[in-house]
Amino acid sequence: MFCCSELSGMVDRELARVAPMTALRDGRILTEIDTEYFLVFGEERPSYVGINYCPFCGRALSRQLWNLEKKKQ
Repeated sequence: MFCCSELSGMVDRELARVAPMTALRDGRILTEIDTEYFLVFGEERPSYVGINYCPFCGRALSRQLWNLEKKKQ
């Protein structure tokens, strides 16, 4: 499910979340990236920032990037 152990550790420490946008109801989403991978900022009402690439290994994570690659082929 995770591309690397560092990202898995971030999720375990609740600094990142892997979930569909519709499941993030307890805070606000600050980006409009089509992804299920988010960095989490704040505690009471967190803010979520979608990410295109893993910040540790560089693997593409977002559906937006996958869709762009499909169009090129």
